[in-house]
Amino acid sequence: MSDTIAQSPFLPSYEEPEQPIKSAIIVAIASTWVATFLAAADSTVTSTLSATIAHEFDSLALVSWLGTGYLIGLTATQPLSGKLSDIFGRRVSFCVASSMFTIGNIICGFSHSQITLIAARILTGIGGGGCISISTFICSDNIPLHRRGIWQGIGAVVYTSGMGLGAVIGGLVNDHLGWRWAFIGIAPVSLIATMGAATFVPRQHAQGRKLSEMLSRVDFAGSVTLVSALVLLMLGLNHEGPRIENPLFLAVIPLGLVLLGAFLYIECNWAKEPIIPLSLFRRRTVTAACLTAWFMSMAFYALTFYVPLYLQMLGYSTSETGLRLLPDSIGAGVGSFIVGLIIRLTGKYGVFRYTMPILLVIAAIGFALISTRTHWILPEFYLLCKGFGMGGALTMLILALLHAVPHEKHATATSALYAFRSTGSTLGLSIASAIFNRQIQHAPLKEGTSCMEGDACYLDALHSAFRLALGLACAGFISALFVRNHTKRPQEECFEEGD
Repeated sequence: MSDTIAQSPFLPSYEEPEQPIKSAIIVAIASTWVATFLAAADSTVTSTLSATIAHEFDSLALVSWLGTGYLIGLTATQPLSGKLSDIFGRRVSFCVASSMFTIGNIICGFSHSQITLIAARILTGIGGGGCISISTFICSDNIPLHRRGIWQGIGAVVYTSGMGLGAVIGGLVNDHLGWRWAFIGIAPVSLIATMGAATFVPRQHAQGRKLSEMLSRVDFAGSVTLVSALVLLMLGLNHEGPRIENPLFLAVIPLGLVLLGAFLYIECNWAKEPIIPLSLFRRRTVTAACLTAWFMSMAFYALTFYVPLYLQMLGYSTSETGLRLLPDSIGAGVGSFIVGLIIRLTGKYGVFRYTMPILLVIAAIGFALISTRTHWILPEFYLLCKGFGMGGALTMLILALLHAVPHEKHATATSALYAFRSTGSTLGLSIASAIFNRQIQHAPLKEGTSCMEGDACYLDALHSAFRLALGLACAGFISALFVRNHTKRPQEECFEEGD
């Protein structure tokens, strides 16, 4: 075995002494994984519920807001969670995030207005984003380096499985208990996970610094401008009715772009410890990995929220739709596990740079060409490709990123990848929703009647969203071509691509 493979951080190092992991640590990490599963499931649970909820509130725009509201909160939290958990401790930060996630879901379940429901989804996303990120930090803090690859691989399977099973859970609960219980039912399980973390996650000692000094390191300005920009862009893209002639659209879209520019300026020139340090992008692999995650997340969520509408158009109930989506969740879990296992055994990930993104492209092509007469097995195959490709790609990208930067920049690079992934998810779903809604609204002008579910115009609108996903998946594949297949240790690689 070569020196590179033997020293890889993803393979066991035989120079390190074997140390047993305490049972309390195992319970603590398992508790955080329960919250991670629920947070990942919550990001897709509304994909099978959106049509039902939108019909109850008589608002087609809710189809997008149910997903983007959660993802906006996720985007706001994940980049900041590392520094905040350093300041206040992993246990306290995780419990606060998990509590916000629990409360947000309870409010969602009892909401009777659109504004309350959307606000609750944002609150839930803030808590869910913290749970996902901080659970990774807790695992890294308490698991020896030579074992960390396996544990992080299991964590990735938990996340991707939750992301895939969210739609299934939502559909089954809706048909048997109603859509509100899909949110209410999450709360007690999340509360149990919070109690487990509060009991078993080790307490961290204070670092001896003043609170004001530690808080000054947090990039609040960057976070506020990024989230404000996303909210304004989502508001413009998801607004119901004519867009170009609407004053709200003309105001919020330019303002959102201005704030996005302000965010980039803050990250470049002002922030002491920016959310996304732009110096990282001097490394080709970092740029390529983040762009690949960005485009693939956009395509993935566009498909995730509009494939269920296609299945429901065929006459499937929400629970039947959820069951039809099972290949997606199975593929995500299996893909993440297999890719992680092969990389751990071989220390190489080069082939996955191409195969994982191309699977998402195949899925998008299939749905872009789908019709009401398509044999039932083909959508299942496309969903399997979609889940396997995305699950495998997430594992491959994080390991490629860690190979490309020195150890002291691992957390920063991971935060950057999370930021691109979450913003891509938010923008992809919003743009797909804007295209779908515009097609639906313009159809009556051409045909003289309302475009209803099951009509040809409805399928045309779905095809528009699927074609967008295809273009984004192709962009992700092209970006993945520039991810380098590193064979050197991270310590050596930092001299090749870094500053």
